[in-house]
Amino acid sequence: MPLTPAVRQRHIIELLDARQSLSIRELATELGVSAMTIHRDLNILAGGGHLVKTRGGAALPSRVNGREGAPGSCAMCNRSVPERTAVILRSQERGRLAACCPHCGLALLEHDAPDLMLVTDFLYHQVVSANDASYLVGSGVTSCCTPGILAFGNRGDAERFRQGFGGQVMGLAEVRHALRIGMSVSVELWP
Repeated sequence: MPLTPAVRQRHIIELLDARQSLSIRELATELGVSAMTIHRDLNILAGGGHLVKTRGGAALPSRVNGREGAPGSCAMCNRSVPERTAVILRSQERGRLAACCPHCGLALLEHDAPDLMLVTDFLYHQVVSANDASYLVGSGVTSCCTPGILAFGNRGDAERFRQGFGGQVMGLAEVRHALRIGMSVSVELWP
């Protein structure tokens, strides 16, 4: 007898709690459903803050940002961490940290030497390496901080988004340099 969506979603959370992260394929095999069914379940669970979608799978928010429960607060500005702009940093010294947007994530990067930094693609909500992402800086869409910085999994998406909303597309090194120049006084004030 097929599992109902609610039962399936509860099983997904239980599996993630036991294994920390799982791929779409692993979940589909474990639950005996299609990958599309798993995608739908993950979208519902991610929308409710129960998990974070990663490229090709999912993880519990507590496994991503080091806190229990929902995505939590930004380690930089203490705002809530929305799924659409979340940034995840992991360092030996401070463990896992979450930031509400790439702007705060990059500010944290200036004060820590993380082993890993992941950003969320603004369009597709997939987690990608900060090094591989393209960033749209100063567009007409501001998530929370100024200048607004949006992350995209590929440069083509960032360029197309820029055509509609303005701003400048940059790589990680360029945006870090631009923020250091534009925020040199305020960066020194943060603990």
